[in-house]
Amino acid sequence: MAGHGSPKFNEPWMDELDGENCIQRTVSFAVQGALVGGFSGAAVSALKIPDPKPTPLILQSLIMMKNHSLLLGGAAGLFALTTCTSAALREKDDPGNWALGGLASGALFGLRRSSWQVGCAMASALAVGGAIAKYTGAYKHPFRTDRVFL
Repeated sequence: MAGHGSPKFNEPWMDELDGENCIQRTVSFAVQGALVGGFSGAAVSALKIPDPKPTPLILQSLIMMKNHSLLLGGAAGLFALTTCTSAALREKDDPGNWALGGLASGALFGLRRSSWQVGCAMASALAVGGAIAKYTGAYKHPFRTDRVFL
């Protein structure tokens, strides 16, 4: 079992500064976000009552999966690009970079809904969540490793 000081997941990006390998990090985050979006779109389409359109049900499900993939992949890619660019320009590796990434990603959710209220709320929530995750290091150790509760 890994100790508390080492990353739980042996990802190469956890040991480097936020301003390095921006393109690789952005593509990696975007692809992972798109995969999560595809799975969430499949789950939502399975639970949603189908529209009474003449569109076949399988096409409705595929369209929903596509929309979720594009949104979450875009948000994850935008988050990675913003944090990496901010860290490179500011030459700092601090929670402020992740807050800026959260602001940009949250604004994307508002654009998707065409609602500035949703955009402001999501931008604020993702900025605070990103800054807290970076400050506490929760992205390195999402689960406790010092104790096991049954």
